[in-house]
Parts: sequence; structure tokens; C-alpha cells
Amino acid sequence: MGALIVLTAALAAQAATSVGGTQAPPSADKPASNGPKAGQSTYVDLEGGVGYSTNPQLQAGSHTGGGFGRVSLHAVHTRSSARTTTLVSAYAENLTYTSHYGSQQSLSFFGRHDAAVSEYLRVFGDLSANYQQGGQLDTQILVVPLVPPLVGPPGTPILLPGGADFLTVRGKEYQFAGHAGAQVSLSPRDDFSVSSGVERTTFHSSISSGLGRQSYTTVPVSLAYDRQLSERSTVGARVVAQDTEYDGPASIRTITPQVTGRLSLSPTLSASGAVGVSFTRIDDGIRTRHTTGLSANAGLCSTTASGSLCASADISQETATVAGPSKSISGNVSYSRQLDADSTIAFSLGVDHYSRPISVIGGLPFSHATYYRASAEYSRRIGTRLFAGLDLAARKLTQTGPDPKTDFNGSLFIRYRFGDVQ
Repeated sequence: MGALIVLTAALAAQAATSVGGTQAPPSADKPASNGPKAGQSTYVDLEGGVGYSTNPQLQAGSHTGGGFGRVSLHAVHTRSSARTTTLVSAYAENLTYTSHYGSQQSLSFFGRHDAAVSEYLRVFGDLSANYQQGGQLDTQILVVPLVPPLVGPPGTPILLPGGADFLTVRGKEYQFAGHAGAQVSLSPRDDFSVSSGVERTTFHSSISSGLGRQSYTTVPVSLAYDRQLSERSTVGARVVAQDTEYDGPASIRTITPQVTGRLSLSPTLSASGAVGVSFTRIDDGIRTRHTTGLSANAGLCSTTASGSLCASADISQETATVAGPSKSISGNVSYSRQLDADSTIAFSLGVDHYSRPISVIGGLPFSHATYYRASAEYSRRIGTRLFAGLDLAARKLTQTGPDPKTDFNGSLFIRYRFGDVQ
């Protein structure tokens, strides 16, 4: 699954100075009470824009484009201390087209909290919920302040769980995910962690699309052991078990043992990865099949005072889609940088390739598909709380049969910030 919205662990795109876990000391003529509290940031961005999209619903045929007006709200709260970190991001958007598409809404929420309960125990959890029409969240970039988690390697990119697969970009999708876990220190060099959760996806489309309404629920469980070899390197092993139940007789059960590793290449650059084998049992209500294949992922992230660059790749033997499980290969790159005191730039690139599907529900079988997406944003401060900028995006879907036209999307926006400006 590709991430729909990249929550880049970097500077906020509109900030002139850092709004992460710390801030510059107050000067003698500017008391601390006039700015955000130390260790936290809270703001709401109200944005309006106009633009044009060549194919917002990735349809085949002609006359698919249309101009649009966009209104959005993005609320962010971060808090960090010696024992806890918290990140909350909530986004709401309305697009009104000049063509026959009418209005489309998108909603997204992500929250993460972790805490050091004691010297030996840390707990963590996250919650997310998304609603979108036509995969429109794929065209948005939300950049939030730097809040490294206490659990996990610093600089790890924060990605919203789940994401639209190549089929759901043509309808309405509802997603919910919640996870919780704990990490226990067995010794100064050894850690053991456990986590679980629940993920729910519901998709609605027109009957003519061949899919109608489809839903599935996934419950993942992860057990992991890590040993620190040095100040810069950690190795370990983990086992991930996952059960996916479709609203019907179909189910997918996967067990994946992996070897893991993390390496700090420099104070600002870190790498992580895992490689193993997935053993999958697929029951479509009529027969049961078993598959075995490679499961691997890798990530590289650089975080500095002026921005971040993170890249990741993933190979999954059986990824759930609304039509059934499919082998997937995905890659993502996110970048955010503060160019100067008043301007910032950010972009996100992603690709997901699906192959060797197993159809577990009636409707739309496929043999392969690839979904490409790219988004970029330039923002410049034109007042204390006022910003203006440009958004660009492109999406392309290749699949069995005729491919829909590529969607190119561009808009100009004005943004006003309520709350903390620094």
C-alpha cells in the first residue's frame, strides 16, 4: 500500500523557524508567554485555492478535466517532553468542480503518542481515520513539525497507515486503523517489543465499475527482539502475523519471520531494513491455497535543521486489495526543506505495482497494475500569518486493458495560520 499523505518528520512547511520539540530562547524584550510553549506547538491552517485537474477520477475517455475551487483546514498539535511525545494532525478538504463532478470531500486524522513509563518500559499507540473520493488525498502533502518518537530510530518518516490501492481511486473509501504496543528493556543492549491493532477498509463505487461495496478488516500482531551492537548499529528479529477477513467467506492469514537491522550512518542520516519470508493461507470460501514468498523493506532518512529527505521500499507477498490479495512492490520518497526565512518546498513521490492476484470476491479480476503519484508544494510567507503558494500533482494508473488518462493537477492557494506562528 502506498501512503496517501506523507507526514514528513521535518520543519512545518510554513514556519520561519523550528516548531518542533524545542524553540529558540526568548529574548529580553519578548517574553516566552508571547510564543508557543516550550516543547509544544498548536496551529490551524485555513486554506483556499483555485486550480485545474485533467482527470480527477482517473476515468477513461475524453472531456475528463475540470477547474475547481478548494477550501481546507489543517489542525496540528505536537508536544514533547523527556518522557512523552505526541503528534496529532487533522485535515478536512472540500473540492468543488466547474464540470459534472460536483463537490468532493476528503477527511484525514492521524494521532500518535508514546511514553516512557519507566526506565525499562515504553508504551506507544496510534490512531488514524481517512475518508476520500477518487483518491484525492494522494494529491496532498501535509508537513508537520519534527517530533521523533521515543520508540524507534530517530528520524524515521511518519506515514499514515494504509492507503488507497489502485482500485479504490475510482470510488469512495473509508479507512480506520488503531495500533498499540510496548517495548521492554531486557538489558542495556536488548529490547523486546509487542504490538497489535485493527485496520478496517470500506470501499463504495458505482455498480457499473464491477466492485460495488467491499470491506475487509485486518488484525496484525508483531513480536520483535533487538540487540544494540554499538552506538550506531542494531540487529534483531521479528515475527508478524496478520489475519484479514473480507465481508464474506474470504480470509487471508499470513505469518512473516524477518531479520531486522538499523544503522546510524551519521548524526542526521539513518538506515533501517528487514528481510524474511511470508507464509500465506488464502481461503475464498470454496478452496484454500497456500503461497510462500519474499517479504522485505528498507528505509533511508536524513533529517537536518532545515528539512528532511526520506525514502522507503517494500516487497509484500500478499497485500490486501478490495478485489483480493496481490503481490505488491512499492516505493516512496518524501522531501521537505526550508529554503530561507520565508519560503519552503516539499514533494512526495510514490509507486505501487500489483501482480499475481488471487480474486476472492466476485467483480473485477486483474493480472497486474501499477499506480504512480507525485505531489509538490511551494509556500512563501507574505505576512506574519499569511502564506501563498503553488501545488502540483500527477497520478497515473496502468492496468490490464485500457489505461485511464493521466491526471495532472495544479492550483494556487492562500493560507492563513491561527495559533503558533514560530
